[in-house]
Amino acid sequence: MMIFGLDTNVVLRMLIDDDPRHRKLALDFGAGLGRDYTAFLTVYSLLELDWALRSQYGYDRKQVVAALKKLLRTRGLTVDEQPVVQRALTLVETENADLADALIAAKSKDHGCVSTKTFDAKAARKVPEMELLA
Repeated sequence: MMIFGLDTNVVLRMLIDDDPRHRKLALDFGAGLGRDYTAFLTVYSLLELDWALRSQYGYDRKQVVAALKKLLRTRGLTVDEQPVVQRALTLVETENADLADALIAAKSKDHGCVSTKTFDAKAARKVPEMELLA
């Protein structure tokens, strides 16, 4: 079975109807996932998607988490670092953390780090695996 990588703008068009032509193409492609081919979505695209949904489309963190969780459940779609992404989304939900900070901390923990040192006081407050370097 063929595997395709997905750019953020394709996934965005699956979620947002701001370009009817691209939306149709994205949804048609999505209909074949798991049946005719599979797709791979990088963690970098998730970060870009988070940024686009919040800054360009007015999504709040709760709405972004719901959209990303939907992607994690999409048939035929493999999400890069899925266990790390799931832990990060839990931190976003429970601590109202920033997705990028949560991913950094979750990935560091995945590699056996005791904590993630930061100068970002807000991140250190919201992400239990982060602590200020003081």
